[in-house]
Amino acid sequence: MKVQILKKITSLLYVSFLGIFGLSAQSTTVWTLQGCVEQALSKNITIQQQHLATQSINADYFQSKMAALPTINGNASNNWQTGFAINPATNAAQKGVSFRTNSFGLSGNMPLFNGFQTVNNMRLQKSNAVASEKDLEQTKNTVTLNVCNAYLRVLQSIELRNSSLTRTASTRAQVQRQQKMFELGSSNKSRYLQLKAQLSSEELLFVNADNTLMQAYLELWLLIEVKPDSSMRVVMPETNDMRVEDEPRSIDAIFDEFSKRSPDVLAAEQRKRSADLQRHVALGARSPRLTLSGNISSFYSTQSTTGIGNITNTPVPIGAGQYNGDNIPIYTFVPSYSNYRTTAFKDQFNRNLGTSISLNLIVPVFNTWNVNTNIQKSNINKQSSKLTEKLTRNNLYRSVAQSYVEFKSAYKKYDANKENIDANKEAFDVADKQFELGAMNLADYLNTKNSYIRAQADFTQAKYELVFRRKVLDFYLGKSLY
Repeated sequence: MKVQILKKITSLLYVSFLGIFGLSAQSTTVWTLQGCVEQALSKNITIQQQHLATQSINADYFQSKMAALPTINGNASNNWQTGFAINPATNAAQKGVSFRTNSFGLSGNMPLFNGFQTVNNMRLQKSNAVASEKDLEQTKNTVTLNVCNAYLRVLQSIELRNSSLTRTASTRAQVQRQQKMFELGSSNKSRYLQLKAQLSSEELLFVNADNTLMQAYLELWLLIEVKPDSSMRVVMPETNDMRVEDEPRSIDAIFDEFSKRSPDVLAAEQRKRSADLQRHVALGARSPRLTLSGNISSFYSTQSTTGIGNITNTPVPIGAGQYNGDNIPIYTFVPSYSNYRTTAFKDQFNRNLGTSISLNLIVPVFNTWNVNTNIQKSNINKQSSKLTEKLTRNNLYRSVAQSYVEFKSAYKKYDANKENIDANKEAFDVADKQFELGAMNLADYLNTKNSYIRAQADFTQAKYELVFRRKVLDFYLGKSLY
């Protein structure tokens, strides 16, 4: 009879696993804890968003370094003009003209001193970049812990479901045995119906355990950004000889060790430094500013002409003089050509080429109180960043202390449940033999069995809770989670 029951249990377990994890071994995708964590880290949207934020801040840091270099710009223009104009070649006023001009230039500007604002801004942006990288690390840590918790919930649900399946198969075999005994007249109907009611109760527990497992799987797949599929399952580790070491260190020792590398604390420290640097940047606005500027330019105009052909000297009056009391006009002879053409572009460009260099000093006197307001706000931000760092440390200490207490509680709970399930298993084994021999009534047998069922469920929950609490402490101690 025992051999037949074991065969039925094995058969039911095999069929059940096929139903959940796929129809064949070839179509089954197996996920380890490490695989789930790596999948989540590569697909999690929050991590991707934080990664983009870090890239943006790194771009700001790079730009702050580029701000120390000169600014160089080129310019070119092409203008058409008609009517009254000043000839750019002779500076003579002209009416009714139509001409074209081109201008070219290259200008540069470089800050020589600005109250160390450029240097302090570089340090500020670097500190912000480091803080953002620590935020990214903290986001990854949070996702990793969440995946570990979800993975352990799946393992717990699998074990509870398998245990429920085994009990249901065993009870079903007993019901079938009692049914035959009742039909042969060696057992009463009440005994058969009570066992049948027990079977219905255990089948309901199995359905609930099966639904809980499906929900746990769904939460895990959604967390690691994988489309839910019945062909996927997780690796079941061996937990029969599971040993979880107690934690000898104190809360303060764990906190002191973890706070030195905690991404949250390191990010808060960097932001406190950023606030101090922001204050120095604001103070730099009170300082005079010295800049070096340079320019090189040239132009071309169709009004600039060059004479060609024969030269004639044309007298041009330039004034008058006194001679023997008479006004005598004075002339100068200006050579003129028979024809003119626009001066070549190359000749004009070389002739009109000019350069300039200058030092510019700006002394701030009054800028609508803007500088003082920025300094005041930077002081406030500095005080706020100090409080934020302190709050971060307090929250971290609270988390470490809570995790430590929860682990110690889970450790004691596991030991108590281990003793409880051992005692209930021993009692159930005895009751099972006595019930088969007819030495125990059905009510006592069912009470003993239900107590064993509750002890199994409590022990399984305590076991995986202890594993998770241990992993949280391992995380604070810098140990690998898988």
